[in-house]
Amino acid sequence: MGVERYMILNGELTSWQEVEGAYVYQYIHTLDYVARNIEQHLKILNQSSQALFSTPFCPTAKEIEQSIVTLLSQAHISRKVSVRVTIKHFATGDTTIEYDTPSIYSGYVMRSLRPEAICLRINPPLEAYPTSAAVATYQMAEAIAQARGYHTAIMVDGDNVIRSDSSHPVAIVRGKTVILPATTILSVEREILERATRRAGYELRYDTLHQADLASADEVLIMSWQGISAVEHINGKPYMAILAERIAKEFNK
Repeated sequence: MGVERYMILNGELTSWQEVEGAYVYQYIHTLDYVARNIEQHLKILNQSSQALFSTPFCPTAKEIEQSIVTLLSQAHISRKVSVRVTIKHFATGDTTIEYDTPSIYSGYVMRSLRPEAICLRINPPLEAYPTSAAVATYQMAEAIAQARGYHTAIMVDGDNVIRSDSSHPVAIVRGKTVILPATTILSVEREILERATRRAGYELRYDTLHQADLASADEVLIMSWQGISAVEHINGKPYMAILAERIAKEFNK
């Protein structure tokens, strides 16, 4: 018999169940049951729901934080490691809070795995918003990459412009400058990377990034709810991880 899983559905603790339909979402980093950056996450959920579904998403941070504590306590999740909690707000008005398997890390980190990546011609839908369509597109890109023997994918559109899911923003490093795509994407993960880069004393620049820019990059960074991953190779080209390590030291300050 498997271990029972739980979720929060419309504010109530219940056994896990599939809820179907289009949604906007946020991945929340929790450690010791504490939700990081919760105000920013809720702001993005509200803006996205208003823009796409014409309805507000306006629970208080305190309400969400208490729901997360209730959920993780009921599931007997360890307080010593980080856990990804996903908030989904559906076009129907339903809201779920779900949790994943605990991470091996505590806090935001530079991940030990340096992924091998491949560029794939995929243009994420509604890129400016964190949607269920974006989740499905990212999962498809990852599945294709792994089927071809790689860890992850760098998505590029028909004009060879680098695209990224809002929860997995991509940046490149040249010298001591971190270059992020010039975009209107709503992303807490991107904000965390920006703050840590400034704290580490490096220049931030914004530009349209093309696949060809990967050839001149010293490092390629992928941010996620866990922290930063420094790509080791893309299509065979090797990259360093010097600034990535220094930036990661600033995440939890």
